[in-house]
Amino acid sequence: MIFNYFISFCRANKIKTAVLIVSIGLYFALAVSLLALDKILPKLASLPFEKIGVQTIVQKTGVIPEHMTGVIFPHSNGPIYSKEITNLNNLDFVESADTGLYFWYFGDVYKNAFGVDENGPVFARLLKQNIAEGSFSLADHKVLVTKDFAQKNNISLGDEISFGQEIFTVSALLRSNVSGNIVPADVYMSLPDSQNLAFNSSEMKRAYKFANSNFTNVVALNSNPNWQGDKEKLIKNLDKDLIVFSQKTFSKEVADQLKVISSLGKIVFAGLGLVMLVIFSLLAMYNFKTREKEIAILRMIGWELKDLKKQFIAEGMILLTIALIIGNIVSLVVLAFLKTQRVTMELPWELSARPHFMPQENAIDRVISAHLPVHFDPVMSVATTFIFFLIFGIIYYVSFQRIKNIKPSNYLK
Repeated sequence: MIFNYFISFCRANKIKTAVLIVSIGLYFALAVSLLALDKILPKLASLPFEKIGVQTIVQKTGVIPEHMTGVIFPHSNGPIYSKEITNLNNLDFVESADTGLYFWYFGDVYKNAFGVDENGPVFARLLKQNIAEGSFSLADHKVLVTKDFAQKNNISLGDEISFGQEIFTVSALLRSNVSGNIVPADVYMSLPDSQNLAFNSSEMKRAYKFANSNFTNVVALNSNPNWQGDKEKLIKNLDKDLIVFSQKTFSKEVADQLKVISSLGKIVFAGLGLVMLVIFSLLAMYNFKTREKEIAILRMIGWELKDLKKQFIAEGMILLTIALIIGNIVSLVVLAFLKTQRVTMELPWELSARPHFMPQENAIDRVISAHLPVHFDPVMSVATTFIFFLIFGIIYYVSFQRIKNIKPSNYLK
């Protein structure tokens, strides 16, 4: 390749060369940014469950009780019996599961409570990690309460709180917002104690006609990360009344905020890519067309086809290299900017149920906000660079084949 010859060509075609380099560089930066955002979408969509440490929460559509008295379930927390839990546990993607019983209590003081399995892998572990004072103990009618609830009701360690005729002793105070406002409770007790309270509730007996007391209404599922498939569909196939909250619940919400990775954004990106390939192909062919006389003269002075191939393909590769270097620089700037941006996700009411008619209770913050955890991935950048080289290189090589049809004799007039 004669480098000075290439420089002379670029100087003579400044605008055309600049447009080619900039357009490819910008599209490359867009591609890298899109891939980076698409890669972090699952992580963002799973943020609401991060504090609990599971991937999926299953609840069940219930009924609205006639009276708000005693122990009642929110409408989105119908009873889930042991057979249904076994079926959920046996789904292909499930590695482990935990259960709980969430309820509201209307009595002397409103309380929302959550019964947990003391030996469970999810909820008990979460509670143990959030103890501020006291010790984890749910046996013998002991409960844990959040510090917020304790302060509002002037409760200390060792004090007693009641659910109707049942009296419980406070064994520990918990940090506030234990579960990130997913099934948020003020009081945590053992699962058997919560089942006993619910089973003996006149409102719940009337609403559900319990078959037995062996039920829960919240199931937390840990998934096999390598499993591919539609978890939500499999769960809903077991019972259409099951309510599923998972990564998929928040993926669309996040994608809608990051327009470029929404379905429409990907269609626009693909369409833009197709347009760019067509324009680049036409530009490459036009480039050779406008240089036919130049090519004919070069052949007349002794340049062989292989010499022309080396020169013109090398020119294309140099321009493409410059474009991709610029593209990588631009992508670094874009990703640095994206890193400063935040996305928000609103927890569905069903997942953070508080009584709507009690503003002071329903005023919890159900919005989760987080910075985009994007970063420059060298491996992804190199792979994308290679793909761009391959695609545009093939286009340039195919366009080059026109040189064979240029006859020097046609220009000897």
